[in-house]
Amino acid sequence: MTKSLARTAIATALLIATSVAAQAGWEEGLAAFQGGDLATAAKEFQSLVDQQPEWYGGHLMLGQVQLKQDRNQDALTHLRKAYDLKPDDVNVQLPLGKAYLANGRYNEAATLLSGIDSRSLPAAKQAALQEMLAAAYDKAGRSDEALTARAAAATASPNDAGAQYRYGVAAFNAGDTDAAIRALTKAKSLDPSDVQKAQTLLQAQIRSGQEKRGDAKLQAYRSAIATAQVLVQQDPSFENQMRLGEAQLGAKDYAAAAKAFESAAAKDASSWIVQYYLGQAYTLTQQFQSAENALEKALRLTRQASDQRRIYGQLGFVYEKQKEYDSAKAAYTSAGDQAAVQRVAENQKTEEFNKDVEAEAKRLQQMEEERRKLEEELKELAGGPPPGL
Repeated sequence: MTKSLARTAIATALLIATSVAAQAGWEEGLAAFQGGDLATAAKEFQSLVDQQPEWYGGHLMLGQVQLKQDRNQDALTHLRKAYDLKPDDVNVQLPLGKAYLANGRYNEAATLLSGIDSRSLPAAKQAALQEMLAAAYDKAGRSDEALTARAAAATASPNDAGAQYRYGVAAFNAGDTDAAIRALTKAKSLDPSDVQKAQTLLQAQIRSGQEKRGDAKLQAYRSAIATAQVLVQQDPSFENQMRLGEAQLGAKDYAAAAKAFESAAAKDASSWIVQYYLGQAYTLTQQFQSAENALEKALRLTRQASDQRRIYGQLGFVYEKQKEYDSAKAAYTSAGDQAAVQRVAENQKTEEFNKDVEAEAKRLQQMEEERRKLEEELKELAGGPPPGL
């Protein structure tokens, strides 16, 4: 946005120079501005404003120089004067909108900028307008309007990775995951070396997997895995290894997820969450003892009650799968999951009843086998079996 407005300022200055008689100091001020010598530019344009206080061009250029000098209140004074002198000129309206933003007057910026017909502007100015509108709406707490402006800026600048990324982030924060993925995918393709863009895309893809069902869910997680694998190659950080493991868990590639979490754990041995996820992965690969070890380590690493309840819930499941019912009930109790405690107690009773039934059936079978054996032995005795047998 800043570079676009700077180019706009220079183009506007040149236009003014060709449409009016050159004022004393104008050429010098313009040359200094283009060369980055802001102090000289400010001096020349101030002199020009002093000579011609009712000429909008001097106020416009002085205000834009002062914006670049972070003299925001002075800039607003001169840009507002330029606007009062020529209110219908978009080349005045845009820098005035920027000055309102710089001074924290967000609703005034939104009111001014939303009144501009963007369709009459070239693409670069359309994008600059929508970016400023989005910033104004954001700061004013008008998130829906900010999202619309971000979308318009992205449309106006289809090959601008930054515009696509900002729209993707806004869509993600607004809960429109599919739109976020489209914009963030485009941002990443335009700037493939930017790790932050890829990380944000990965977050959106994982959320998509959480939101969807069936084949769409698996496909979302597989897309996340592809993004995560490239990220890990670029930057094998703890966070990227964790995201890869999350995606692999979602795609039901549990063995691969365990390896990713093991790599993450090697980078941060003090993290309880990686041990918790390791416990999940080990559980799903039926490595129950490894799951217990990881979850018990997670318990030692956190003091947050909410985290501990979460861990105990997973630990209870591990015990339950192994039919260690008393341990499962104790873990679920610590997790505050009374429904699970009741379920385990009922399963334990059923298990004990089934064991009793099986034991009784086995005893009866043994008795029947002994009876048949005795009958066979008696048949072999001389004179046959006694009466009643």
